[in-house]
Amino acid sequence: MNGSLSYIENPYGSVFYRARKREAALFAFAAILFLWGCFRMTQAGLPSESGNAGDFLIGALFASCGFFLSWYVGNRWLWIVIAVAALARALLLPMPASEDLSRRLWEGDVLNTNLNPYELAPSSEELRLLRDGRWDRIENKDRVSSQAPLVMAVFRVLNTMGFTEWSAKTALVVVDIWICIILALRYGSKKAMLYCWNPLAVYFIAGEGRSVSLFLLPALGGYLIWEAWVDRKGGAVVIANNGGLGGGPGQMVSFAALLIGLAVAMNIVFLPILVWMFWHVLSKSGLRTGLAILVIGLVPVFCFSGWGAYSLGADMRSLLPFSLPVDPGALSLLPNLFEFVNLRLDPELYYFAIVAVAFALMIRNESLGRYSNLYLGVYFVFAAEVAPWHFVWLAPFAMGVGQLGFRLVSISAFVYFFIYVNADMPGRLLIWQSWALWSPFLLGMIWYGVKGRSKADGLYVRSY
Repeated sequence: MNGSLSYIENPYGSVFYRARKREAALFAFAAILFLWGCFRMTQAGLPSESGNAGDFLIGALFASCGFFLSWYVGNRWLWIVIAVAALARALLLPMPASEDLSRRLWEGDVLNTNLNPYELAPSSEELRLLRDGRWDRIENKDRVSSQAPLVMAVFRVLNTMGFTEWSAKTALVVVDIWICIILALRYGSKKAMLYCWNPLAVYFIAGEGRSVSLFLLPALGGYLIWEAWVDRKGGAVVIANNGGLGGGPGQMVSFAALLIGLAVAMNIVFLPILVWMFWHVLSKSGLRTGLAILVIGLVPVFCFSGWGAYSLGADMRSLLPFSLPVDPGALSLLPNLFEFVNLRLDPELYYFAIVAVAFALMIRNESLGRYSNLYLGVYFVFAAEVAPWHFVWLAPFAMGVGQLGFRLVSISAFVYFFIYVNADMPGRLLIWQSWALWSPFLLGMIWYGVKGRSKADGLYVRSY
């Protein structure tokens, strides 16, 4: 029993005295390191703009050390964990917003003037009167918008309500704190800290103002509902055995599909997860039920894609990942590896490979959490362009199992910012830097793929 040794040495006769004292000290030390690191990152500013990338990386190192130590803290102090998470995000809020957030808010202003950011690039003469401080920060002024229509609609509403960059970041942080609370209430503080104290998530959402939390919240909600009403009750066959879609499990699974559909409408990369839900319900509860789940999940996608296509005249195909222009210095694994050996392939081929592997994983009937973790891991390995904040997409599905790949890459992804050290313009990571970033993720994913395999070999059987 943990703490039994302290009972022998402890004159007070308490089995738990010394264990609690040491754990509390470790918890406090981890929290201090994490918060100090967040403060140092704020003082350094955005590494891409402030010229203080070295100071920023020192802050990231402190925050990462605190995050690493939190893995060894027990399942206690739930509300203190959330309070530290909220304080860390508050410390990073004063950082300047990223160019990405500035562009999204500016494009919301464009929409409110009845102009079309899908047709007019920021450099267009028609938008000259809208040029302001946010316009000055936009980098690719000759490119039209590549935002999903639902994300565009959200920032249009924020712009209409008079949100500034700071208040928009605050709104994103409020959503992010709700994610922390949901994770803590569902999994307890130990697993929740993998997100609440995650330096990667904290920096990119509270620091840069990335809109990741907007689709992580519905994705998490959909996954938790599926986990509670399907995974822990014996599989999708419970839908057919409990009145189909009219029964309790059927209604909850329909709601789960709708939430995943909202996430898909903001990030098309989540689409295979929705297709997996359809396939599994179809194979376990019949074609009619499976199609109904698919239609419900696609409602948000069709609604907002239709608005973008017909009201704004956007070509939805141009918003797909394989249609977007690839930055020559993009962070990627296989594409850069092939390019290193002078083998250049069309970016579309990598995404076709992702679809093929996603389908192969789908027909193995793994649990939703396992499928989502493996699919997104494959996506990051094959994708032609990966940004450091993309790894946060794993969060809704990685928390329940404490997925090692997600934990490690939440630290190693900060290696990306070495491109701003001693450089006026960002270049590409050196070989050793690329391996320092990707190797922990690959090792963690391989560990999860091998050790996380259930004895049931793909059936919906879990140990709780």
